[in-house]
Amino acid sequence: MQKKNEMPTIIKNNYISIAKAIGIILMVIGHSGCPALMSNFIYLFHMPLFIACSGFFFKDTTESEQLRQFSIKRLNGLYFPYLKWSILFLLLHNLFYHLHIYEQPYHTNKFFWNLGKILFMTDFEILLRPFWFLKALLFSSIIVAGITFLKNKYQLNIRYIELLAITLFITFLFKLLNVHILILGDFSVISFSMTYFLSGLLIKKYEQKIPCNIYAIFIELSLLFLGSVFFPGIIDMRYTNKLNLFIYFPLSIIGIIFILSISKVIQKKCNYTFKKTLYFIGNNTMSILALNLLALRIGNFLKIEIYQLPIDKMSSHTIISEYNDYFWLLYMIIGISIPLLLNFLYKKLYQYLYN
Repeated sequence: MQKKNEMPTIIKNNYISIAKAIGIILMVIGHSGCPALMSNFIYLFHMPLFIACSGFFFKDTTESEQLRQFSIKRLNGLYFPYLKWSILFLLLHNLFYHLHIYEQPYHTNKFFWNLGKILFMTDFEILLRPFWFLKALLFSSIIVAGITFLKNKYQLNIRYIELLAITLFITFLFKLLNVHILILGDFSVISFSMTYFLSGLLIKKYEQKIPCNIYAIFIELSLLFLGSVFFPGIIDMRYTNKLNLFIYFPLSIIGIIFILSISKVIQKKCNYTFKKTLYFIGNNTMSILALNLLALRIGNFLKIEIYQLPIDKMSSHTIISEYNDYFWLLYMIIGISIPLLLNFLYKKLYQYLYN
């Protein structure tokens, strides 16, 4: 039996959940209209971090049944949540329009057209734009699993570092040629996600050789700061091009290692309550991913009331940019707390109805 003051093992050892919590908090800050330097810093690595964390737990696929089970698990963990949230937001679209959250309503033809796009993951509801990540991770992880299956089946002598280099070069080629594939869309996003998935696998494999101390963290932070200052504008992994791809990639890897290192320090040094809070956030990232842009509309409503702005500002892209010198902090709090609160209430209601 666990002692009263003893920390649960699952919290004590899972610093990846802490890293995911930091990543999702950074995502919301990036959406909140924070200062440009901070936004540049965040967009250097925050979405690659999530893909690398997923690759952290990947194991070689050696049998066809393993590949099948992995694919089913990916569908259950990524496609079906995407489908659930997307259809819900599609059904609520016209209600959101009447609440000034959206600018245009859907008529019947538009509704069914968008439903078809949702089923094939070729488009996203306006408030679910971050769901591009789910599509990228779904296809990239299954492709990597298929490649490892073939590698093991035919005993191909190729290392993961070589696969990473190949996927990075493929990303460059697809960006150079601007190639789109049916359903998959811009394949450079998928291949780039494969690169980060493999990066997570390699970081896990060699993590004992990666320095994790105050000096290493300071150097990583300094390099990221310089990248934030000198990198041209806000560039995330979707919008890199053939010119800046090979600058962005090493900076993003530094950012991933930086967050993982900080997460290890938090795991070792911080108190139980703080770690438990981050663990809770890290294990509910889907709710924040799905609901943060909707929650930010609450921030828009408050800003409209406070500053007497026109109600049509409610549907502004992500947030209302005016009067945002410090208001972004409120956006951040709302964008994190409201999704977590709704998730908590939903689970309580579910337990009440079915237990």
